[in-house]
Amino acid sequence: MAAEIGLLLLIISLTLCLLTAMSPVMPACGVKLRLKPYQPLFVRLNSLAQMTSLFILAYLFLSNDFSVAYVANNSNTQLASLYKVAAVWGGHEGSMLFWIAAMGIWSCVLSLNPNHKGPFFHYLHAVLGAIQAGLIAFLLIGSNPFARLLPGIPVEGRDLNPILQDIGLILHPPLLFIGYVGLAVCFAAAVAALLDDSQPLKHHCRQMRPWAILAWAMLTGGNAFGSWWAYNELGWGGWWFWDPVENASFIPWLVATALMHSLILGERRDRFHGTSLFLAILGFSLCLLGTFLVRSGVVQSVHAFAADPLRGGAMLTLFALVSICGFTLLLHRLPRLHRQIDGNMLSRESLMQLGNLLLLVAAISILLGSCYPLLYEVASGQSISVGAPYFNSLFIPLTWLICLVMGAAPLMRWQVSNPGILRQLTALAAICLFISLTLNTLLLKEFAAHFLLGSFSCLWLLSCTGLYLHKRLATFTGAGDNRRCYAMCFAHLGVALSILGATCSSYFQQEELLRMGPGQGKEVAGYTFIYRATETVSHTSYSALQAKIEVRDRREQHLAYLYPQRQTFNSNAMQISAAGIHRSLFADLYISMGNRLSEEEFLIRISYKPLIGWIWIGGLIMIFAGLSLLLPRKVQQLSRAPSPQLAVKGA
Repeated sequence: MAAEIGLLLLIISLTLCLLTAMSPVMPACGVKLRLKPYQPLFVRLNSLAQMTSLFILAYLFLSNDFSVAYVANNSNTQLASLYKVAAVWGGHEGSMLFWIAAMGIWSCVLSLNPNHKGPFFHYLHAVLGAIQAGLIAFLLIGSNPFARLLPGIPVEGRDLNPILQDIGLILHPPLLFIGYVGLAVCFAAAVAALLDDSQPLKHHCRQMRPWAILAWAMLTGGNAFGSWWAYNELGWGGWWFWDPVENASFIPWLVATALMHSLILGERRDRFHGTSLFLAILGFSLCLLGTFLVRSGVVQSVHAFAADPLRGGAMLTLFALVSICGFTLLLHRLPRLHRQIDGNMLSRESLMQLGNLLLLVAAISILLGSCYPLLYEVASGQSISVGAPYFNSLFIPLTWLICLVMGAAPLMRWQVSNPGILRQLTALAAICLFISLTLNTLLLKEFAAHFLLGSFSCLWLLSCTGLYLHKRLATFTGAGDNRRCYAMCFAHLGVALSILGATCSSYFQQEELLRMGPGQGKEVAGYTFIYRATETVSHTSYSALQAKIEVRDRREQHLAYLYPQRQTFNSNAMQISAAGIHRSLFADLYISMGNRLSEEEFLIRISYKPLIGWIWIGGLIMIFAGLSLLLPRKVQQLSRAPSPQLAVKGA
């Protein structure tokens, strides 16, 4: 009965979404039925229906209701309760329902703000309602999460994919979906801004800015936790593979980064609003395109949710409708967006626009590399692959250019160039280049262009950020809201640390692939690894052969025991490798256990990965920087209050 209630709530939600979408349109079409005053009520009831439907699906997982096909395909009685909840969004149908419910929640949040009134917000909710209606129709027609398996109800479920039974499933997909919701709100705000002439574009873009920041922060977290999940779970020791499905979430992050900077620039200079609207439409369109890649089966990936051409076709249709409607409206309203652009080529706004252009070029380059094999196969019937060499050869130089602009732009003045700071930046660039070349000569056996670009980018961002802070503090008066400046510095610091971690782990990691058994040892990167024993481990979901490997440091003193496993899951006999990892601030020791080679020996991969953790430390700093901009101004003012008593209360 619960499944039928969940399905009924989705049908009710579809009806409410259609009413929300039509409410501003009916008067223009001559329909006398006035729905606009009830639009906030529709939005809130819709959110309630969607959330209740999602909770019902979670209840079906926790109660092991295998009469529901989605539950039977993604759970079983031995699955831990935490993963049963995470399994709600671990498959295609549930993840779509989670995305829809998240969009409903944020629509409700928007409707609860008493200041959100007027035509702009009516249009915004109408567009969000139309998007939700399309997604719910897609769910009901071909991806019903409440479909029953009747009359043959299985006694036991198939189990959640073992690769998904990790904390990464709890963090990674929800963050990505919340980021997609943020871009959906930006898309709806862009369409509303193009339809509403009652307020200037600057006012509408200011309404969009918090959602762009939220989308950027959540997509940052989604991509960071996704790479951390792959590093921990897949047993190969890498953190980014340029997989098409990985790229599907990374491309919107690049566009969201450009959108956030464009909105900041537009608010400061009252220019470039057309660029912001274009990026908002493009960002959400790319989310839908990425969803098509993940769910259609056109690409093969360990990350893919489903392989159903019919579902893929439906999602491609939705992508086409959203893109065509959004960009057609933008072109139609283009004369309204035209503004004369003034300012020096070396002014801050010019450099910020150049940075946005480079981000867009990077996004298009990755999109082309991800989709070209598909297009080539359709056109010629032959298969080709585009791998890491293509992406690295394009993205690393583009990252260097982006970092060059990123470091210099905050130090420049608005509208005019500054010869004094140009001389300082030139000297700083020469110093960073000299240090990078010296490091290349001392640490590597031969010249490595990508190492030079990575080390220079890191040094450049750190030195420019330090110089900016020095100048900022030297002229600090205590007046104004400085959180944007400090958030920017933290975000740029996070980028620098991530680049440092990626560069060092790529060029200085050491790895050995060994045949090891009890009593055997090997020295790697100055550490001694001794295979002590093979143990058998039992778990509710799996059994495992576990290697107990002692690690001794460079002074031959005991450092740690690592326990890589070869897990065999009870439900489907699938085997995966669970790595043993010793983490520290400066390096990870990473051991994965492969196939059995003899009665006592296994294939063991031992890796030394310097500074790899800084990739995710940088990501966390970027997330913190973004979320700090969303704090209410009262909290910010309280934190800067001069009164000691207020400071104590604020703490």
